Amino acid sequence: MKSSAHRRKGKGEQRGKPEAPAAPPQIRGHLLVLLILAAWAFLAFSNGFQAGFILDNKSLLLDPRIRQATPENVALIFGHTYWWPIGEAGLYRPFTTLSYLLNYAVIGEAAEPGGYHWINLLLHIGNVWLAYAIALRLTHRFRPAVFTAALWAVHPLLTESVTNIVGRADLLAGLGVLAGLLLYLKAKDASGWQRVFWLAGLAMATTVGVFSKESAVAILPIIALYELTWFKERRPGWTFVFGCVAALAPIGGMLYARSAVLAASSPAEFPFTDNPIVGAGWWTGRFTAVRTIADYLLLTIWPAKLSSDYSFNQIPLARGSVADWLACGVVLAIAAAVVLNYSANRLLFFLAGFAFLNFLPASNLLFPIGTIMAGRLFYLPSLGVLGCLVFLIYKIAPDARVTAAFLCVAGLGFALRTSARNRDWQNKLTIATADVRVSPNSFKLHQLLASALFESDPSHSNIDQVIAEQRKSLRILDSLPPDRNWAEPFRMAGYYDLVKSSQSRGPADAKLYQDAIQALRQAISIEQAHHVNDTDSQVYLLLSVAYLESGDADKALASADHACIIDPLNLQIYRQLSDIFITQDRQTEAEAARRLEDAIASIDQRKWQEAADLTEPLVKIQPISYPAAFYFNALANLQLGYVDVAEDRARQAVRSAGARNPRAEYLLAQILARRQRFRESAEWFKAFLNHLPAAPEAVMARHQLRDVERLDGRSRKTSADSLLQR
Repeated sequence: MKSSAHRRKGKGEQRGKPEAPAAPPQIRGHLLVLLILAAWAFLAFSNGFQAGFILDNKSLLLDPRIRQATPENVALIFGHTYWWPIGEAGLYRPFTTLSYLLNYAVIGEAAEPGGYHWINLLLHIGNVWLAYAIALRLTHRFRPAVFTAALWAVHPLLTESVTNIVGRADLLAGLGVLAGLLLYLKAKDASGWQRVFWLAGLAMATTVGVFSKESAVAILPIIALYELTWFKERRPGWTFVFGCVAALAPIGGMLYARSAVLAASSPAEFPFTDNPIVGAGWWTGRFTAVRTIADYLLLTIWPAKLSSDYSFNQIPLARGSVADWLACGVVLAIAAAVVLNYSANRLLFFLAGFAFLNFLPASNLLFPIGTIMAGRLFYLPSLGVLGCLVFLIYKIAPDARVTAAFLCVAGLGFALRTSARNRDWQNKLTIATADVRVSPNSFKLHQLLASALFESDPSHSNIDQVIAEQRKSLRILDSLPPDRNWAEPFRMAGYYDLVKSSQSRGPADAKLYQDAIQALRQAISIEQAHHVNDTDSQVYLLLSVAYLESGDADKALASADHACIIDPLNLQIYRQLSDIFITQDRQTEAEAARRLEDAIASIDQRKWQEAADLTEPLVKIQPISYPAAFYFNALANLQLGYVDVAEDRARQAVRSAGARNPRAEYLLAQILARRQRFRESAEWFKAFLNHLPAAPEAVMARHQLRDVERLDGRSRKTSADSLLQR
């Protein structure tokens, strides 16, 4: 192998010229390298198999589409966004979700993380093999190709894509890009039907990539970059044109499907606290994005301090400090050096361009994304950077043995750091404890640590430590105005204060209640500043508890009433209302609240007749005082098949509550749809969506609205056809 590689040294190689591919002399050599690379990656990542479903991984299991392998679920996967129905982030990645369906329902692993980690690792090993094949083809040198793949295989920055289960999107997108590039290079050397075969493979690889993560569209400019880099030696021909067509077809299909799905979904919102570039001016945002590239490059070279989160204010907006200008200067100097040395180092130019083009969609340079920085975004770009480093080391090192020894030591250091980082991903507490040291100015990590500590001790004897961490999160956020702030940390701070007050009845309680009230009111003001009204009943329920415990029953009642409007199916709210009425010596209202609480419990258990019986006396005795009773009674009678009664109760619920309970409008719309009164049903769907556009049911309501409007159009056409026939 060694002699074969060295025989091809010459002017073409020094300039990175892509001569005819020359592999080591025997296929066994390739197979041995592939096995060693697979074992190398397995050794580095195998201790991460016990990592559980933490951070975004926990939300993965809440996706109802992956529970059963049915045509309906597959249609839902392709017909909705990535995080549906949990939330909206403007992402469309159906192949990634299909892979979770494979784990959960087809293989049958459900909530067992081991199988998910195996799939991730196998995908990563496949990508490492592709990286080796591409590096060998570009450099025509065995050792640089092996070291490039080996360093990338175990790089610690990649734990966020491999050990972190939801990093699978990056793995699949990487598979699409790397396989697509290799297949294009194969097509360049083929002719006839062989070329058609390789180009068809390019189209398939691109399809996998772009339908797994949008950033895989980079395959198209990477193909163009390859042709630009070696334009003089191998001028682009029809293969380039056909290659672009093969890549463009699936990219166009993805963009069309994505636009259709996003048009039918709630608009995505990127919080300022997740990515401050969202709220920055254009120049400040680009300045910050370029400065952040320096952070990625540093982590690629020296991955000692890794973090799963860089939320506000860990990476502040660039303001023109010396450190900001220095970081940007380094990035721009590197870019200039690569471009200016194009003629002398074309391989270096291509590898740097490969890194940049893969990073560009997630760089915040073109448009803000959902995060200011994340290790998983540098999965493929890190391969290009490491390739540049290996190429430079081999170019300037005087002794090949010294170079190999240095790269072996670097690889061993990466593998050990990766193994140590895997242990951080074991659970919520380990990742929060490790990362808060690296990113002490991230509000989200302090909140995560507070939550992990709270969950780790069922007795909550560590509540003081929990509150201390949560207060650190609030102190970071205190500088933000409400329209840029985030409500959740303040809600949790209020909750923790109430938990502590329940443990220590004494003089300190009044201060705790006031702290809780202040935090909860701040959470409400933040939601109102974001125009997010009536979506979080818990904050009003907690505020009601704080007011009642502090002796202000009137404010407690007002807060509980507001919570009831937001979430009329929450039995905890009616339990709180009952407690308030008892405090005010209003026994009749307390009894009604208890009945409603029991009715909700019956509905949860699908005991529809029992729910109807519990609410019937309330709608007959004092209908105006208890509009929620109409709602529950209508819901129960609809399930029992008494559609006429259900419609009457739903209309009374709407009249008595009005806009105070928009879910009554939603229920009435569903009842009218069942009665095939589609036009009126559509009006009530619209009324509900106008009142609660961001409610959890809003996504389903929009689809139901489209269905009834389509059915209304058909019924009117049928009636017109009947008149014409008569």
